Amino acid sequence: MAFISCILLSACASVSEDSGMGRDINFAGSDCISIRTIRDYTTLDRSTLLMTGSGNRTYLVTLMSPAFDLRSSSQLGFVSRDDSLCPYGGDRLIVDRMSNFDVPIRGISRLTPDQEEELLIRYGKKEPPEQQDQAPPEVIGAEVEELGDIE
Repeated sequence: MAFISCILLSACASVSEDSGMGRDINFAGSDCISIRTIRDYTTLDRSTLLMTGSGNRTYLVTLMSPAFDLRSSSQLGFVSRDDSLCPYGGDRLIVDRMSNFDVPIRGISRLTPDQEEELLIRYGKKEPPEQQDQAPPEVIGAEVEELGDIE
């Protein structure tokens, strides 16, 4: 019985150490971005990018299929039925204007600054913060008393 309790406690400890990073990021979100407010984008991989909209709001945009030219693309275009880019209604991302290659959008999710930083670290676009070594805990009662000269 004690053995089972130890296993359960260690399993709970490992889950709390994970801190749930990445579990709250919705890769298939249904948010929309006003196209005229899109200011910048960062490509994470062939089917994932971050877009910055008005007010420095960051959105995670996932595509239905990989776009091999996405990483080397210097500009993007959009196909939409209105002035908003949404993951429904047939909205598409134009990756290469010359070949008119476009990809349907799977999801758009607004991110918190912490989620944005986590994704940038996960995809190698940003270095993780340095882990500082914790000072050893102070031990109470471990004082040293000098005895003086012994003859």
